[in-house]
Amino acid sequence: MNSLKSDSLFLAFAVVLSMLFVSGLGGASVMQILGYGGMNLSEVILRQELNAARALLAQQGLGSLAIFLVPALALQQRWARVEEPATPALPRHAAWSWRETVLAWTLLPALLPALEWVSGLWFQVLQGQDWAASALAQAETQSGWVERMLFLPHWGDKLLGVMVFVVIAAVGEELFFRGALQRMLRARVAPWVSVVASAALFAGFHFDLIHVPFLVIAGLVLAWLYERSGRLWVPLGAHVLHNGITYVQTQLEGPGSYAAGAAVEWSWMVPVGLAAASAVVVALARK
Repeated sequence: MNSLKSDSLFLAFAVVLSMLFVSGLGGASVMQILGYGGMNLSEVILRQELNAARALLAQQGLGSLAIFLVPALALQQRWARVEEPATPALPRHAAWSWRETVLAWTLLPALLPALEWVSGLWFQVLQGQDWAASALAQAETQSGWVERMLFLPHWGDKLLGVMVFVVIAAVGEELFFRGALQRMLRARVAPWVSVVASAALFAGFHFDLIHVPFLVIAGLVLAWLYERSGRLWVPLGAHVLHNGITYVQTQLEGPGSYAAGAAVEWSWMVPVGLAAASAVVVALARK
């Protein structure tokens, strides 16, 4: 328990320190470069010019670096410096191969139609709840901010968008929630508890009531892939691929496609995707 407390305190300290340096100083520099020196983020959000959206995008990337990626890497380095850390790595599946990796990476894309459909149903439920009204309003506002970042016109903006929403977000979250938190829990509780807890923390840290079913199921899938394979790059690759697919899908559908609670009609893709995902789970579970 002492080792868990020590690792937890180190991770919390790394998050705070990283936010002060990466997001704090880095964010101030970005604002200065883009012409918003001395303005806070809430003031920049109210501006409608393109540079304001670029500042939001840069802040999004810096936030992911500061909160997830840098602290998780610091904890990984702490463990790497110790020959036998109190928090050992997950046991590796001896027979795991690239075939299993490819199967694992198809799991979230196969589930994507069902996840989007369930999220639409969940949104309809929330619309009838008074307690959810403020969360729905906040989600709509945040969706507008994200849309501004997603549909900037220049190719350089698109490249930065891919780096922020596809690469940095996925890598940072996997290193943090699976490589740090799940590993810490796995060394001290039953494997299934660490999987569920990792998924719950993953969903909770997004502070997104609208996409709770999506986040919980995706978190369970990613945590299970880490537990099953014992290799962090398996859920990491699955997360990057999923983010890439949803980013391209959003770009192809155009402005308005990221709106909070966008309805998704039932289609043949939902049962087919569920069947394909079930087949993948069975194949991986038998290894």
